[in-house]
Amino acid sequence: MNSLNTQSKQTKEDTPLIDSSPDNKQTQPQVIEDKAPWTLRQTLTGILLTMVPWMALAIALANVGSTSNSSAPLSFNLDLSVAIITIIISAIIEGAFLIAPFYYANKAFRDMKPRARKVFDALGFRKISLRRTAYWIFGLMLAIFAVNFLYSTIITFFHLNLQTNDQVLLAHSKQEPITTYATLFAAVFIAPFCEEIFFRGFVFPGLRHRMPVGAAIVVSSLLFAIAHADPGSFPVLLIIGLALAFIRWRTASIWPGMILHMLNNSIGAVSILLVMWGVIR
Repeated sequence: MNSLNTQSKQTKEDTPLIDSSPDNKQTQPQVIEDKAPWTLRQTLTGILLTMVPWMALAIALANVGSTSNSSAPLSFNLDLSVAIITIIISAIIEGAFLIAPFYYANKAFRDMKPRARKVFDALGFRKISLRRTAYWIFGLMLAIFAVNFLYSTIITFFHLNLQTNDQVLLAHSKQEPITTYATLFAAVFIAPFCEEIFFRGFVFPGLRHRMPVGAAIVVSSLLFAIAHADPGSFPVLLIIGLALAFIRWRTASIWPGMILHMLNNSIGAVSILLVMWGVIR
């Protein structure tokens, strides 16, 4: 834990996140402090009001999908219609992750101007050094890839009967390929944005009011893994959450996590597409 505190001090000293706006009256730029303006109680309330409906909906959708035994492929027009509805529903469902962060951030700065700038800054939308951050993104992506490969190897070797969301999606792709494309689109371009704002922009810094950095990383990662309602992929999702929370803490910005999250989901989406197209098995 001491090493985490030491790294936290180094982050504040080395961070490239500088407030050099014209309205800054001081001649020297100030380093932005990575501290949530909402309270721990507000954080826990936001988690409860967001996660409970989300989990209930995820379980309901999973049950609906499991009861569909039709093996006949959908017509093009019907598949296209379902795909459009999937995009809209995905945007609405993922958008639910944005309510608590922006509500409590706006509430914290309701009497300050410019409020919008302060809100986005509090949620982690801060400048980064792309050169420094690229090393972290690349290294953590390799670590996630290695964990995923190891987990897949263990499942295969021990013949574990675990079904992941990816396997369910592949099974449905035979009947509704266009809808599968829509689902992958949402996973790559919508989910990373909304989920990073909630779990790393809102939950993680909010937990740090009463938790050490390490504990906040672990708890926010557990919530992230649970929210996916994918028991078969839980260990991998937990590792991904740890990587995303770590890079959020290390860079004091939400952008690197969004990039890493989108990159990870993109690799998964491409893998599914290659299986759909018969390139790999």
